[in-house]
Amino acid sequence: MREYIYKETEIELIRHLRNNMPEKIWHNFVFYVFDYGNYYLILECESKEANSQNKSDEALITELTRKNEKYVPDEHSKLICENKPIDKIYIVRTFLHFSDFRNFTKPEKIANRIGYKIKTLIKGKSDPLDEIISKTTGVGAEYICHPKSQEAENVALDFANIIDVGLLIEIENKYLRAFLQSNGFGFHIWNDKYFYEVEDLKEDTELYEFIKVEK
Repeated sequence: MREYIYKETEIELIRHLRNNMPEKIWHNFVFYVFDYGNYYLILECESKEANSQNKSDEALITELTRKNEKYVPDEHSKLICENKPIDKIYIVRTFLHFSDFRNFTKPEKIANRIGYKIKTLIKGKSDPLDEIISKTTGVGAEYICHPKSQEAENVALDFANIIDVGLLIEIENKYLRAFLQSNGFGFHIWNDKYFYEVEDLKEDTELYEFIKVEK
């Protein structure tokens, strides 16, 4: 089994965040910033080699570091909140595994390329991501589940990954989901919604373990 879990230095930073209110919290697609004015903590998305039967599979994790300088937001940074005390923090951990990679048949490859050309004609322009997808030679599925689930127990250790994917932060009885989802790259936000009610987390509890960080 391969483990990408927070180091003790990162856990100390999480405790610092729990016990010291940041002046501001910022979101960027690839990181969160907890801004203390003269320094900041940054939670970043990183790609690592995964335990898998397929050579190219990756595990998307997060790493927390401290920067002893003033944070300067860029055009992609969005201010989430200011001077809000943090009530609770949970480390978000999940179990990652993969299915066998399957090479596309020749008809499937042709269909993908034709589909890309039709989509380009309809849109009137080429999408770089669609072009990349149209040229893929095969497909494999990736799965996440709760680390203590029966599904996790059934996976061979050679293909198993335990990963810390971020933090769940409680502020004023709502929850900031500062964690990666479904082994996807980046912190995806829809409709500028950053905070969730506890009932919104029901599905998350089936896929992630939430480990409370004490003071």
